[in-house]
Amino acid sequence: MGPQKFSHFVGIDWSGAKGKRHAGIAVARCREGDSVPRLIVPPSGLAAWSRLEVAEWIKNGCGVGLGARVLVGIDSAFSMPFIDKGAYLNAAHGVSHAQALWKTVETACSQAFDLYGGPFAVSHQRHYHRTGARGADYERRMRVAETRAVEAGAGPCESVFHLIGPSQVGLSGLSTIRMLVRLAGQKGVAIWPYDSVADAQTVLTEIYAAAFAKMGGHRGKIRDVKALNRVLKNFESKPFRRRNDPLSDDACDALITSAALRAIANSRKYWHPALLSTKVRETEGWIFGIV
Repeated sequence: MGPQKFSHFVGIDWSGAKGKRHAGIAVARCREGDSVPRLIVPPSGLAAWSRLEVAEWIKNGCGVGLGARVLVGIDSAFSMPFIDKGAYLNAAHGVSHAQALWKTVETACSQAFDLYGGPFAVSHQRHYHRTGARGADYERRMRVAETRAVEAGAGPCESVFHLIGPSQVGLSGLSTIRMLVRLAGQKGVAIWPYDSVADAQTVLTEIYAAAFAKMGGHRGKIRDVKALNRVLKNFESKPFRRRNDPLSDDACDALITSAALRAIANSRKYWHPALLSTKVRETEGWIFGIV
């Protein structure tokens, strides 16, 4: 698969929090060229997105017209470690590829509101480190792409089995997986690298926002327009219009992701990381932007 041609680029900063709507979710979109990314408000008109609303928005084409082709980057984990042990949890779990894992997560969480993923962590608590409870089988396991991200200096990565503190990604990943169950197989939608993306109108990828910020010349969280525009400039984007109210780091992450995707989508190396073997592709997936 060579470089891919897209007309629109969407960055999504995700949240695995329990609840109905989530202030931590931010969505941004830009067109091909150098136009500035724009924050997208929920179609409901409410102040915050729900996860189900994001899923429906993606399913319906991300708010762009017919004939558009959209690359969507979500700051979350699409799978769990497998390569290190030849299993996601243990051999008895009996799941050997990502799509089967997604179904087991959905089954465990089917009664949880707005794609919340907590019930899976509870049902497999032996493998998780939760507040006040370290599972007997907990290990700080990492996927191949996460290990590579750390080696490349893209930023620190936390294990999806570690559910403590603001940097934890486990619950976020579980809720994202529940969204993927709803989008997998939808006409025109492909989930990279698990699906062929050649003919898809909407391509979903897992991204790491900190890696994009570093690629744009910044380390750490961004919460002001001046710092945001320095990064956007490095991605050959026009500046974001200054606002009186401060931007959240979630909004900045979404805006930067949108511009970064546009900047690298036509580079073959990002679609063909050296460590993305067939087994890694089928089980763990990859973080788009890590090579």
